[in-house]
Amino acid sequence: MNSTRKTGLEPALALRLATSALTGRISIPLSLLRARVAQMSGKATITLEAASPGLRVRGEAHALGAPISFAARIDADGVHVEGEQRTIRITLSEVELATTDDAPGPLAEAIRDGMIDTQNPATLVGNMMSLPDFIVEAEGRTVVIDLMRIPALAKDDMVRATVAAATSYLCINDIRVSEDSIDLQLGLLPGGPREAALSTARAALTPAVRYLWPSGGPR
Repeated sequence: MNSTRKTGLEPALALRLATSALTGRISIPLSLLRARVAQMSGKATITLEAASPGLRVRGEAHALGAPISFAARIDADGVHVEGEQRTIRITLSEVELATTDDAPGPLAEAIRDGMIDTQNPATLVGNMMSLPDFIVEAEGRTVVIDLMRIPALAKDDMVRATVAAATSYLCINDIRVSEDSIDLQLGLLPGGPREAALSTARAALTPAVRYLWPSGGPR
């Protein structure tokens, strides 16, 4: 019995993504995202459907002892390049929540009574839970994520500076979902020539700063 577990992209898929990037567009199979979501969702059941240009998410989970069904539409724009930030604006809409008539607990009761504001889901989530650092805004229907604050980047100044410099020359300026893929449209100099020059300068100076002030910078 072969118990080898695949942890990365198939070589053929990686090659296809790299080749498509040369045309200015990267298409990621929706099946790949579905598999990733299934790994991360734990006991919740989550399905993803194309709702061009965005996604529709449906799922079922237990929360506060009650079975909850939910659905929402998710739309995202491209990556905005400004200074050291690389942000993506996500819009949540068409949010639906439901539970059974006999489900116990305050959450189920609030859903049945229509007390949850599904018109402003980002505000609702922001008020209900502590958000991770990479979510810099959650208000109304909008969630803004700063990619540079994702832990894998935030913990290493050199990696963060390198990614910032690279994305100042070539970055994602549009995100659209088709029937079977997520299409990322690439664009040159998304923040303009000045931003590219500044990001390159920061990347070049980062090793010197780390050497002179290894504890994190001048004081």
